[in-house]
Amino acid sequence: MKRSLLLLATMVVSAEGFSQSKLKGPRAKNATAIELAANSLPIMFYEVPSDLKGPEAKNKKVWERENVKTRTLFGRRKKYLVGPKAKNKKVWED
Repeated sequence: MKRSLLLLATMVVSAEGFSQSKLKGPRAKNATAIELAANSLPIMFYEVPSDLKGPEAKNKKVWERENVKTRTLFGRRKKYLVGPKAKNKKVWED
C-alpha cells in the first residue's frame, strides 16, 4: 500500500513539474517563435525511404526494418537564415 501511494505521489508531482514548462493562455498567444520552439524536438526522417508501399509498409514492425541512417531536419545548433536568404531558401537543398 505504501509503495503504490508513493508511486502515485511521484507520478503526480512529476506530471505537475513537466506541465509547468508549457505555455498557456495569453503567454502562448503572444510568444515568439523561439519561445514556442524551446521545448520541441527536432524532426527526424529517413534518408533512404523504404521500397514497400501500401499495407505491407503499414504492417511492418519497427524492429524488422533494415538499418537506415536518419537525419535531423532542423537542428538546434544549425545557424538559422534571416531576411531575404531565408525567404528564398529551397528546403530541398542543403
